[in-house]
Order: sequence, then structure tokens, then C-alpha cells
Amino acid sequence: MKQLKTTSSVNTCPAISIGQIILDDSNYITMWGNLQQGDNWTRCDFVTTYEVLNTMLRYVQDRNDAVQMTIVKKLEDMQQIPEIIDLEAELGSAVVFDNMNFLLSRPGFRDQGTWIEYTDGECYYIEQVTPAIPVKNTQYDKKIGQCMDMLYMSYELYLGYLELDFDEDGARQKADLVDDLKYTLAYYAWKERTI
Repeated sequence: MKQLKTTSSVNTCPAISIGQIILDDSNYITMWGNLQQGDNWTRCDFVTTYEVLNTMLRYVQDRNDAVQMTIVKKLEDMQQIPEIIDLEAELGSAVVFDNMNFLLSRPGFRDQGTWIEYTDGECYYIEQVTPAIPVKNTQYDKKIGQCMDMLYMSYELYLGYLELDFDEDGARQKADLVDDLKYTLAYYAWKERTI
């Protein structure tokens, strides 16, 4: 008798799309869809557990309810095993699961004591799903830094006018810090750089 297992060959990918989900009487779900590899999408099947599918649904919040309700409705009316949930037909298109990292391994079977991979990259077992770490945008960091510099200089200017015996309101007006919020932000920018 052949035994199934996942191989040690582990891959990660940033997105998959699922067109159909196949439910049976096991603890596993089979999904037909596509795997994103770079800028290309490759036809691929996936096998995973209900727990991993639930995690995937949590990470795609905007599409979560529609997919969950489609699955629940099919489970309630399940008349045959296996049962196919056609997400493309039900929702109008395949569901893309992106902004997450998929830990994938290839299934294999034991033949005379050796594990043999047989799917040739057309089927993966989804072992784990984690949220994607957002890429830090250095462009915004640079602009925020420039903004903080301008606020710091405005507060320095304000302090200079105070030293020249301007009254509080006159010093704020000359330093363009009449707005209370801008004055407060300038103070904290100045304090951050002087401490």
C-alpha cells in the first residue's frame, strides 16, 4: 500500500488564486487554481487543511465573507462526496489570496522504501500561511524627515523671535506657527532633535 507524505522540498510564494474547492469526507481540502511565480501565473492544484484555509480567509478580509458563505452554503446542502464549490461560477471570478506568504511542499509517495515526488510542480501542499511583511517605503520616510526638519526650523525661528523680545503671539505669527496643531508638532520635532 502506498503512503502519502510531503517532501522536504519547500517553496514559498506570494499569492495564489483559487477557482474551485473540492470537499470530501477527509480532513483535507483540494483546491484548483493558479500559483504566482514572479509576474506569471501557473496552473496548479493545492491540498491543505481546514485550519490553513481559515487562516487564508482571515488574511483576505475584503473577500472573506463571500468565500466563507459560499463554503458554508455548500456544506449545508452537501449531497454527494466529493462536492465541488465553483468559486468562479458563484462569485464571478477566482479568488486571489495575496499579501501573504505560502509555505508549500510537494506531495510524494513511498515506493520500495524511497519517497518519490510525482506531481512535477503541478500540485502543492500548503503547510502554512503567514501575513506578508509590508515593504518599508523609504520615499515616505524621506518626506516625513523633511517635514520634521521644517517643523524643527519653524520652532527654532519661533524661539529666535522670543529672544528678540517679540510677544508670544507675534513670535508664533512670524514663525508661521499660529495654528495650535502645527505649533505642537513643531515643538515635538524641536524637542526630538534637541534631546
